[in-house]
Amino acid sequence: MIDSLRAKYSEEPVAVGVTSNGGVIEVLKAPDGQTWTILFTYPSGPSCLVASGEAWEYLEDKLKGPAA
Repeated sequence: MIDSLRAKYSEEPVAVGVTSNGGVIEVLKAPDGQTWTILFTYPSGPSCLVASGEAWEYLEDKLKGPAA
């Protein structure tokens, strides 16, 4: 699935986490932030697309405010 998102949208993983049941959540985004995808992989192996969209922004960048 990641290879397909990479080929079609140039998305790459930018965050990953493990859920309490052992599943894996992955966030992918395009370098320009135009598209993003969230995937969930079950401990037993299957993966599913949870959400996808456009116009990704990092909140941390917004919260920092203007450069001093």
